[in-house]
Amino acid sequence: MARELSMPRTATLRTVFAKTLRDQRKALAWWTLGFVGTVFMYAAFWPNVRDNAATFTQYLEDFPDFIRNLMGEVDFGTPEGYLQSELFSFLGPILLLVYAIGAGARATAGEEEAGSLDLLLSVPIRRRRVLLDKFWALLVASLWLVLSVWLATVLLGPAFELRPDLEGFTAACLMLFLLGLAFGTASMAVGAWTGSKSLAVGVPGGVALLTFILSTLAPSVDWLEPYRVLSPFYYASDPVPILHGVDVAHAGVLLGITVVALLVALIAFERRDLAA
Repeated sequence: MARELSMPRTATLRTVFAKTLRDQRKALAWWTLGFVGTVFMYAAFWPNVRDNAATFTQYLEDFPDFIRNLMGEVDFGTPEGYLQSELFSFLGPILLLVYAIGAGARATAGEEEAGSLDLLLSVPIRRRRVLLDKFWALLVASLWLVLSVWLATVLLGPAFELRPDLEGFTAACLMLFLLGLAFGTASMAVGAWTGSKSLAVGVPGGVALLTFILSTLAPSVDWLEPYRVLSPFYYASDPVPILHGVDVAHAGVLLGITVVALLVALIAFERRDLAA
C-alpha cells in the first residue's frame, strides 16, 4: 500500500518540475535563439574591432570614468577584452536578468494570479515541494541560456577568429549564471511573499537597476565607493572573471543571496494564506 501511495507522489513531483519547463519551452527556445544571435553578432564584428583596436581604445580613453568602469579592464585587441566590454559588462547581464526575474515572478505569483495555483496545490504535494521544483526549473533554464552563450562562442567564434581563453570565458559565464540565479530567486521570494506578479518583477528589477548604477558609479565617486559591496554586480564582475577567473568569495556571496532568497520564499509560501 505504501508503495502504491508513494508512486503517484513521486510522479507528481517530477511533473511539477517538468511541467514548468514544458510551459516555458517556446519562450525558452526564443530566448536561446536571442542569446545565440547576440553571440553571432559580436563574433561577426570581432575581426573589424580587432583590426582597429588602437582606435577603439583611444575612443574609450575619452569616455567618462563610469563608462570605463562599466567595461572593466578592456583591451579591444584581445578576445577576452572584447567579450568583456560587449557581452559581459552590459547586454549579457541585462538579458539574463530579464529572463530570470520574469521566470521567478511566474513561478508562484504568476500562477496564483492566473488561477492555476489552486489546481496545482490540490494534488497531494506540499507547498515547499512545489516551490523547490519551480526553483530547480529556474536554475536549469538559466543555466541552459548561459550554456548556449558558451556553446555559441566556442562553436561559432572560431569562424571569425574569436577564440577566448576557455578557462576565463567559462569563469565569466559562471559568474553571469550566479548573478541571474540570485535575482531570479529573489523574484520568487517576492512573489511567494506577496502573491503579486508585478511586485515580483518590479522590486528585483528596481534593485537590479539601482545596484547596477551603484557598481558602475562607485569607483568614480568617492562617497559611493564604500557602498559598492552592496551591489551583486560588484561580486559578479570584480575582479573581471574573464581575465582573472572565479573569485570564490564573490561566488559565495552570490550563492548566499540565492540561498537566503530561497529560504524566504519557502517560509513565505508555506505560511501565507493563498485564499486571502
